[in-house]
Amino acid sequence: MGSYIECINKLRNMIKVDFTVSDLSGKVIKTYALNLEPSQILVEVDNAREVWDEYHVRAKSDNPIAPFEVFKTKTYKQEMMERQWLLDLHDEVCDQDF
Repeated sequence: MGSYIECINKLRNMIKVDFTVSDLSGKVIKTYALNLEPSQILVEVDNAREVWDEYHVRAKSDNPIAPFEVFKTKTYKQEMMERQWLLDLHDEVCDQDF
């Protein structure tokens, strides 16, 4: 376990990130906020997208030092279906004799 000073320094580096989950029409389903270390922001965005696989997930921070917004145009489920289609196409092409 880290020292008290290490814990305080870790808390100082945390960034409040607001998450918005919306359906394909843009209707907001859920909003929540997390305090995250900068190195964990994209990991948490990917985790949220995987959990809310049929919805759009937007992560935004108004941090005065480094404001940002993370949003992908496709849902996690759409991306996985597209990847599966590409894998199936790859397998089909590889099985052909040329």
